[in-house]
Amino acid sequence: MTRRSADDWLADILLWGERLEVHLRDQTWTAFLANTLLQDAVSKCIEAIGEAAGKLDDLDGELSDRFFGMQLRQARRSRDRLAHGYYHVDLAIIWQTATESIPRLIEAAKVAKAAMR
Repeated sequence: MTRRSADDWLADILLWGERLEVHLRDQTWTAFLANTLLQDAVSKCIEAIGEAAGKLDDLDGELSDRFFGMQLRQARRSRDRLAHGYYHVDLAIIWQTATESIPRLIEAAKVAKAAMR
């Protein structure tokens, strides 16, 4: 198995961030609450971003300090809560994470990826 680089994990964060953006385009909180398919899609994107963030943090624990908004450890914790606490998910937290926290992480990941070139 080929070892993945920081650039690979950043690419995953950006890919799943783009997917999340597409899912949420023109969506409101009310529409999100009414659509379990959308809830599932958003949760999956957050989980994938959190997994990639955790792997990236394992490779470079100082990355979050170098790029404002990166917050890799928080993304990993969000992923863990979703994956292991699926039976007790707070949709308000999912929405807030998807619409506020993840966009900041995505912007920081873009800056980090550009800096690594």
